[in-house]
Amino acid sequence: MSIKDILVFLDDGAANTDRTNAAFHLTNTHGAHLTGASLASMKPIHAKSDDDQVIMRMADKQAHKLADEFIQAGAKVGLNVNANVIPGGPNASSEKMAHYARNADLVMLGQPDPSRDNYLRLQGFSQEVMLLSGRPILFMPYIGTSKLDFQKAMIAWDGTPAASRAVHDAIPLLANTEEVIILVVESKKQKEFKKDLLVEGLVEHLTHHDVNASIKRVNPGENDVPSTILNQIMDNGIDLLVIGG
Repeated sequence: MSIKDILVFLDDGAANTDRTNAAFHLTNTHGAHLTGASLASMKPIHAKSDDDQVIMRMADKQAHKLADEFIQAGAKVGLNVNANVIPGGPNASSEKMAHYARNADLVMLGQPDPSRDNYLRLQGFSQEVMLLSGRPILFMPYIGTSKLDFQKAMIAWDGTPAASRAVHDAIPLLANTEEVIILVVESKKQKEFKKDLLVEGLVEHLTHHDVNASIKRVNPGENDVPSTILNQIMDNGIDLLVIGG
C-alpha cells in the first residue's frame, strides 16, 4: 500500500504555509504526485467591502494567486505540482472538490478556525468533502504545525466498518511511526451493543504491514467517548489520530 496522489486544500489562513509544506514533505516521502485546490468563492481575510460583487472578484483573484504561489513554492523545493481553482458557491465547490478527491489517495484539509468569518463555510465544506469523496482525509490543525514526522499514532477502534476503513487508509502513514496505540473505549454502550471487536486480530493484521501496535483499553467513567479520546491524545503525546468519519 502506498500514497501516490495527494490533494491539498489551499486558502489564505495562517496555517496554509504549514499545510502546503506538510504536503510537500509527504509528496517527497512517498514519491507521490501533488495537486493543490483553492476556492474561487472563498471570501479573503482582508476583504472589507460590503459589495458582494467586489467580494467575489477579490475571492477569484485570491484563489488564482494561491494556486500560482503553490506551484512556485513546489518548484522551489524541486516538485512539479499542479493546482486547480474550483468555481461555484458553497455547495458546488464542495461537490467539485469531492470529485477531485476521488482520484487521490490522501486529501489534506485544514481544520476550520472558529475565529474566522468563514468558519461555518469551511466547516460545511470539510464535512461535505469527507462524506462525498469516500477518500481518507488528513486534517491539519488551524494553529499550524512545524513537523509532519508522526512519531506516535493512536487508532480509535470500535470495530465498525468506518474504523476499519480509516485504519487501512492510514497504513502508509502508520508504517512510518515509532509507536501505535489501539485505543478501545469500554463505554457502557460499547459493552451492551458491540460484539467481539477482534482488536487482537487487528494487532496481528497490522504486523503483516510492519506496523507494531499495542492495545489500550480505557473506561471513560463520567466522560463521553470523544472527550475520553481527546484526553488520551494529550496523556500519551499523540501526533496522529486515526478515526472513522
